[in-house]
Amino acid sequence: MADRNNNRIQIFDQEGKFLDEWRQFSRPSGIYIDRNDVLYVTDSESNAKQNPGWKRGIRIGSARDGKVTAFIPDPEPKPDEVWTSGAEGVAADAAGNVYGAEVGPRMVKKYVKN
Repeated sequence: MADRNNNRIQIFDQEGKFLDEWRQFSRPSGIYIDRNDVLYVTDSESNAKQNPGWKRGIRIGSARDGKVTAFIPDPEPKPDEVWTSGAEGVAADAAGNVYGAEVGPRMVKKYVKN
């Protein structure tokens, strides 16, 4: 579960028992897990004023161990100066392309795997 207010992902079992929390995905807004247990997590709000030390964007990692393996930075060139959110929702397709749903600009951006 994305717990944006507490800068963490909470992990529960099927019965709702708390198992763990991961803070390495910054301030999570949206989560998507593909069939290969690749975890995609959006951080739509981090900047120097809100959640200092983190950058907003999409972090990609393992749903099994929580290791972050890639980062797609938010395309906004000045996130500390402009208040618009980055991707709030996220999904990926079988080819490895990532889709970020942005609320502020009301658009979906496609990030192509290279």
